[in-house]
Amino acid sequence: MSNHSQTNAGAVLVVDLDAICNNWRALRARLGGAQCAAVVKADAYGLGAQRVARALYRAGCRHFFVAHVDEAIALRPLLDADASLYALHGSPPGAEAEFPAHGVVPVLNSLRQLAAWRALAQRHGKALPAVLQVDTGMARLGLSAPELEQVVADAGLLQGV
Repeated sequence: MSNHSQTNAGAVLVVDLDAICNNWRALRARLGGAQCAAVVKADAYGLGAQRVARALYRAGCRHFFVAHVDEAIALRPLLDADASLYALHGSPPGAEAEFPAHGVVPVLNSLRQLAAWRALAQRHGKALPAVLQVDTGMARLGLSAPELEQVVADAGLLQGV
């Protein structure tokens, strides 16, 4: 964009990767040893997921959350193998095999997703990593309180996860 068109635009977005990394470091410093992740879904909220994720990785971040598995697959080749990628919306029906194939961990949000993931683990003959999300009242993603009670009552629902 030329200087002239920037002036006419009325606003310019400047992505300061150093500031993003400094913010991540500041959060990490407050966690007392707990892991600090970065959410880079929706192209890092329009800031450029590839650029932001690589910068955060160089800053020490090793856990990255995206919305969908396709976003994680796009990031995987840009990050070293020690980076963990998580897909917040879990696995769409029939796409479960994409997760272990690309080293992506699903965030399971329903009993259906949990059952499909358990079945995939059984086919693989080993436990597969996953995160189980519980809806804490924000009415977004996650198991409802009754669904969580089912999981607590039947440990077999977590077999292979």
